Amino acid sequence: MVVHQADAVEDGTVAVSVLALVFFIAGYLLPTSNRPKRHFSRSVFDACGDLAYRITVLLAIPATILAVQFWRTHSGLSYEGAGGIPFAYQAVLYTHLFFGFMYLGASDPKQEGWRRILTATVLVTLPRLIISLHWGRFFLAQAIVPALLIAFARGWIRFSVKRMSQISALALAILFVPPLTRGDSVFAQGEIVNWLAAGSSLRLYQDNTDLNLNGYCDPFLVALTAKVIPYGQLNWCVLESFAEKKNIPATMSRILTVNDPRTFFGTQSGTGGNYLLELYLFGGFAAVYGGSALFGFTCRRFVGWIGMRSLFSGIWAECLTRALFAPRGELSYVFERIPSLVLTTVFVIFAVWAGRLLQKETPS
Repeated sequence: MVVHQADAVEDGTVAVSVLALVFFIAGYLLPTSNRPKRHFSRSVFDACGDLAYRITVLLAIPATILAVQFWRTHSGLSYEGAGGIPFAYQAVLYTHLFFGFMYLGASDPKQEGWRRILTATVLVTLPRLIISLHWGRFFLAQAIVPALLIAFARGWIRFSVKRMSQISALALAILFVPPLTRGDSVFAQGEIVNWLAAGSSLRLYQDNTDLNLNGYCDPFLVALTAKVIPYGQLNWCVLESFAEKKNIPATMSRILTVNDPRTFFGTQSGTGGNYLLELYLFGGFAAVYGGSALFGFTCRRFVGWIGMRSLFSGIWAECLTRALFAPRGELSYVFERIPSLVLTTVFVIFAVWAGRLLQKETPS
């Protein structure tokens, strides 16, 4: 009605989307209990937080150097032509992000003051800001949004008109500054209209409900476990694509990419997706509505867990960021990294606990 163009999304697709939203809201409103539970001593907890801060500061140096190198080599390239971030860069940048969020989740401004919290936030954000100037804006949002979620949930930032205006300005900067620095024409006449007329991600769901999986494993389960099961090494539930890459886990977005090569823009992650389609291919409409309710309840739990001082709250903040703001609308994209992140956090806790135990038992 607004842009006077034909509607690309059918009424049935809109109805499914609206009903899924109703189930999501119902799941989100289910009652929960957020009683804090801590299974290790406060001294170990504080030691883990202190270690996370020190590693965050230490890794800020190589992370910033790599970010500047990426910015220099990609200056003048379009987003489609820039390619992905090298694996070695990602290893440093995501490790830096992991320990930065671990510290923010464990920090206590009454005990430590605000200087360390602000320092850790700036150090985690800066490398991603530099990279996003010539790459994806969500890469920057992955640092800023979880930090804001933790700050709001912990009561460090209070809602007010002034504060919401500042956050709105920050959101606009994240949306438009990276494309402008890449030279993209984000304000070109008709671009937003064409995007709306194309149906956005609802069109993706509508056009692929009869997707032929060609004997692939269920793509939803593959995507959820791709970080913990070495499908490529097992040569199981994989596909071959992109010429130079073989034995890639056959997730929904990659299957869509293989089926329609026009949607491939040089990344190895695929076209992106729609969580309604992901659930529909998994179990039909029952999975769409039941999964939406479970998704809503899980997001509610994330909100509650973020509000507690915990070494794990940074993980839940990152998951909630992916759920609400990520361009890839897939449940697997939200949950796939949880097992590896939780196990890594447990390993850090155990290493700190073991180190303190040995220190006590070793005579001076």
